[in-house]
Amino acid sequence: MRDPFRDEDDKKKRHEEFKRVVLAGNGSGFARQEHYQDKGTQSSEDESLQDQDDAHESDVSDEAFKNLKELFSHKSNKVKRKARLTSSAQGEGTTKGLGPSGQPYTPAELQSLKFIKDNPGVVLMIELGYKYYFYEEGASIASRELGIVAYRRRNLLTASIPVHRRDVHLKKLLSQGHKVGIVEQTETAALKKVSETRNTLFERKLTHLYTATTYVDELESVDDLDKRAAPPLVCFTEVPTNGGTFEDHVLISMITITPSTGDVVWDEFDDIVMRSELETRLVHTRPAELLLPEQGLSKLTEKVLRHFAGSIQSGQKIRIERYKNAMGFSAAFDFVTKFYSDKTEANSQDFSMDGILGIIASLPQQVVVALAHTINYLSSFHIADAFLGARFFTKFANRTHMLLNATTLENLEVYQNQTDYTAKGSLIWVLDRTNTKFGARLLKSWIGQPLTDKRMLQDRIDAIEEIITSSSEKLVSLRQVLKKLPDLAKGLCRIQYGKCSPQELAILLPALNRVGMAFDGFEEGTLGDFRSRLLNEIVLSLPKLKFPIREYLSAISLKNAVEGKKEFLWTNTQRFPKLTDFALMIQTVETELDEELKRIRKILRMPSLQWTSVSGIEFLVELKKSENRDVPVSWDLMSSTKHYRRYHNPEVKRLTQERAIYQELLAAEADKAYSTFLAEIAQSHYSLLRDATNKLAVADCLLSLAHIALQDGYVRPELTDEDVLDITDGRHPMVEALSVIITGPNMGGKSSAVRMVALIAIMAQIGSYVPAGAARIGMCDGIITRMGASDELARGRSTFMVEMTETNEILKTATSKSLVILDELGRGTSTADGMAIADAVLQHLVENIKCKTLFITHYPLVAIDLERRFPDDVQNLHMGYTTDSRIDGRRDVTFLYRLTEGSAEESFGVECARLAGIPEHILGVATERANACRTAIESRSKLNRCAIDATGYLRTS
Repeated sequence: MRDPFRDEDDKKKRHEEFKRVVLAGNGSGFARQEHYQDKGTQSSEDESLQDQDDAHESDVSDEAFKNLKELFSHKSNKVKRKARLTSSAQGEGTTKGLGPSGQPYTPAELQSLKFIKDNPGVVLMIELGYKYYFYEEGASIASRELGIVAYRRRNLLTASIPVHRRDVHLKKLLSQGHKVGIVEQTETAALKKVSETRNTLFERKLTHLYTATTYVDELESVDDLDKRAAPPLVCFTEVPTNGGTFEDHVLISMITITPSTGDVVWDEFDDIVMRSELETRLVHTRPAELLLPEQGLSKLTEKVLRHFAGSIQSGQKIRIERYKNAMGFSAAFDFVTKFYSDKTEANSQDFSMDGILGIIASLPQQVVVALAHTINYLSSFHIADAFLGARFFTKFANRTHMLLNATTLENLEVYQNQTDYTAKGSLIWVLDRTNTKFGARLLKSWIGQPLTDKRMLQDRIDAIEEIITSSSEKLVSLRQVLKKLPDLAKGLCRIQYGKCSPQELAILLPALNRVGMAFDGFEEGTLGDFRSRLLNEIVLSLPKLKFPIREYLSAISLKNAVEGKKEFLWTNTQRFPKLTDFALMIQTVETELDEELKRIRKILRMPSLQWTSVSGIEFLVELKKSENRDVPVSWDLMSSTKHYRRYHNPEVKRLTQERAIYQELLAAEADKAYSTFLAEIAQSHYSLLRDATNKLAVADCLLSLAHIALQDGYVRPELTDEDVLDITDGRHPMVEALSVIITGPNMGGKSSAVRMVALIAIMAQIGSYVPAGAARIGMCDGIITRMGASDELARGRSTFMVEMTETNEILKTATSKSLVILDELGRGTSTADGMAIADAVLQHLVENIKCKTLFITHYPLVAIDLERRFPDDVQNLHMGYTTDSRIDGRRDVTFLYRLTEGSAEESFGVECARLAGIPEHILGVATERANACRTAIESRSKLNRCAIDATGYLRTS
């Protein structure tokens, strides 16, 4: 057999063929065996890696060609080579320094492997040239999640993305629950050339570490898809309580932190076997990450958390992070106080028993433990400063708010519909007319936690009424200032973390200045003349921003901030004198370059010669080839084209290198100065700015609810402490809003009717006007629902078990001031058992709890019997209808969608089945069976009533 590389022609042909395949395949059609020469310098190593990854832009090296030749050698040689490679792959310990490919590890590979070893569980993006590289397990994950190719390159499995696409791919990895680290080159080329380590690897460091919650996105990010949501982190701790077992009764503590907005919420609550309180808080907070102890949670709690983490509808995965060595209270308290003392100026007024320390000391012990672990965790991401605003900590559940549990939020479609799990068609979709993202987030909190404090509720409703009835110019100014505001809460957090860019600062400061000057046209004494206390608080708080913001604006050049020029940001050049020094050094070098240009003109006899810049290389002498000019032999040819040659002489090379060094020193000093400026804003005025932002959020919510109140058919509810629920001509707010697009007949509307009542009660207790002719509502301390039927196989719960569990929760939590809604209780089991349970539960609610109850049932005997036994407390109502009989015996049913006194005579199930398209011959049989069953049940019922009456007569006799 002839060797295919026996002569030069064959060699050339094969070489060209190999180049063509590389160009066509670009590394995706075959496993490339690439060779990198270890030259002992990182710059050449980086260039080699970059060039070979972009093989379609460069020639294939001779060394790679030689390796390919071996692959085309005789079969026996191929077998021997395979054996050698296998031996090398297996024997990293036997052949020191050799990798799986049988070739030595390059310095870059060894550096990357060290980063991987030092950061277990982290997907690393390592900057190298113009790309970010993923290696080994990180490459596999990137390939799977990002849809990019992973291939074996030399000794490491590799995948890569362009530098400019970093954030896009980073967010995708974070949304899938991964922790991602960014490894960047921390030495610049110019400084490296003059350093003592110029012949060694470029230094690289892990500069950023992110998870979905700790990644604080840019201020005006285009992929903030839900303005009401910001990803929170929740930390839980758990201990047994009341002498029960660790599974039955537990005390759970939590800290919820949203790093992108700075919101901190804490809570401590008792929970029982079903962990319904835990589930409620998970549904309310919708965490993107859970921080949990490695050991210490009960099996039931772990099961609920795992189920929740795996059942999110948004397509994003919840990350679960574990911490080892849980702290006790004493260690946790010491850790937290040290954190605040280190962050706060010594002996400051804030850090006292009346300040931060007082707030921390007032927290429950296990909450302090959760707080300590959360601070410790966020410190590794350099964003623990989110906790510095301790006076803005809020309790999740308190006496002034009603807490809607997870089942009620789902059944009433408060945050999302039950069809495609989006906000459209939900209560928040109807009520949200906010202008700002921070206002939308606050409104979501209001809707999920209606007020139970009548005075606070009256304040809200009074403010809304004044907004819709007043013609004050101050309200016009307030509306105007809320338009086109950036996310101030997010911006303040980015300032606090030192992540705010000059471009973002150029958006935030003018916006805050506009807020501070919103009421400049009014006399100071007239600002607080609203009847509403809430409106006065808002309007009086905003002018306080004017002077500090004006001071910050006067300190910077907005034009340079918009362009991102940190070096020339300051109006007072003496504020950071080193910047002036470096700028003067650069100017001096550039003057010397101008002098050098004059000298070059004389040498070349070209008086009009100018510097040329090509591909980022500046101060080039560009000469036409056609002129055939002589140049000094000391000049270096930098690039050449068909018509031009471009040169650097030794002096220009020296000066440009010196200039590059000064530019990098200037950039570093500018970064330092800018960070100092951001820290000054955060330390001096964060509380003032945060308070004003909170007031603006309240204003945005009030104006949104006022917008709803102005719609036709909405009235101000009358709130009373009496046990009353009187709604005249009430309408379902979501059905009303969606009626323009819904077609086809509805059924009786029983579920919609009771949902309407519950939703009107919620709207009334957040301060909103309600869709009704009139509404007189007694204050509720809770709205609890049991509606629908579904199983939870993942949690080992059948349909009936879910039904009974939710019913049990109602019986345990309902009070005399609760509104309870039960929809078809008992349908998950046999008719006899279902009727018995429905009767017993309703009797308990009527006799013992005495709460307002709406009870939907298809058991007419239960309804009639309960009304007979409790005539003063139970009233039967039904959804109105009319019937028309046809000649063929069929009936047409018209639903009136109005509650009517009395119980329904029939359920009209056969008529509904006809509307669904069930064949007529089947419906005929069903009608006969239904009539027979109805007759039998009525006969049995009469006999039972006679027996009961007889028993009662005998006892009284």
